Amino acid sequence: MLFCSRLGISFATLALMSPLACAPALRAQEANLPDSPHAPIRLTPELQSQVAELRRNLNTATRAKDPRAESLILNHLGAVYYAHADLPDALEAFAQVLAIVRKFHQPAVEATALCDVGAAQFGLGHAEEALESYKEALPLWHKTGNKDHEAATLGDIGEVFRVLQDPDEALHFDLLSLPLYIEAGNRAGEAAVLNNLGLVYYARRDRKKALSYFDQAIAVYQSLQNKAGEATTLNNIGGVYNQFGDRRKALELFGKALPIFKEIGDEKAQATTLNNMGLAYAHLGDPARALAYYNQALPAYRHAGDEQGFEAASRNIQSLYSDRRNRAALENQPPVN
Repeated sequence: MLFCSRLGISFATLALMSPLACAPALRAQEANLPDSPHAPIRLTPELQSQVAELRRNLNTATRAKDPRAESLILNHLGAVYYAHADLPDALEAFAQVLAIVRKFHQPAVEATALCDVGAAQFGLGHAEEALESYKEALPLWHKTGNKDHEAATLGDIGEVFRVLQDPDEALHFDLLSLPLYIEAGNRAGEAAVLNNLGLVYYARRDRKKALSYFDQAIAVYQSLQNKAGEATTLNNIGGVYNQFGDRRKALELFGKALPIFKEIGDEKAQATTLNNMGLAYAHLGDPARALAYYNQALPAYRHAGDEQGFEAASRNIQSLYSDRRNRAALENQPPVN
């Protein structure tokens, strides 16, 4: 799974996005991990039927005392729950898988289960517990010689440290993962880590290094024709230029990212980019255009189910109206309640 953590979605700040590589069995490229757990998605009748069938098969495997079949069925069940944001049930299933496969003494299988447990723990906001799961998986991947999964788990650990607001440790693990991805020939993982390194240096206000890593990331994404990664990195490069006061350049980059997000149907990223454009125009002293972009961001956030983003854009609008210098330009525009 590729974790996507947004940095700084709050009042008067830009939202950056970081696709972070993760590893094994259940990992789906460009999945989004919310800043806080969101409500489970209602299972369709077809999926409810699938879950019921899995439960029946699990009972059969348990009665037959077939632990390998049990672990496979539980893993499939956990994957269904995870994909539909039912993280407590996903964690319960993955934890049962882990308890079973520990008895197999197969490092790769155990490491995969530990990473799945860690992903569910992280999604639930249990960062310290996720860190322990990933750290336990790491030597097992090293033992198997699977550099790709070892790199991904290092990246997962780095992401947990980002959430724990320890950028030095996050940087340490990102730098460890990068050469392993390169050695494994995993260019998507390489690009994700390069993007994350750019975010680290963005947070440190090191413009030169941030742009260097983002430029490397976007070159890899473009070579892979990975539009989501390309647009995310364009947004992040725009964030760097905005941070250092070059609002026009920032808008140019946000403007390149926006149609790509629309093309791939990523509503949350569209909303984030629209909000970023509003902030840039606000800094340029153009409150009318800022308001226009905020007003486009609001329904996009709402439709994407991103309440934090919706609230941030609402506060940005309120900030426009609270500044006396903007009142003449906005006098015919209704404020957000």
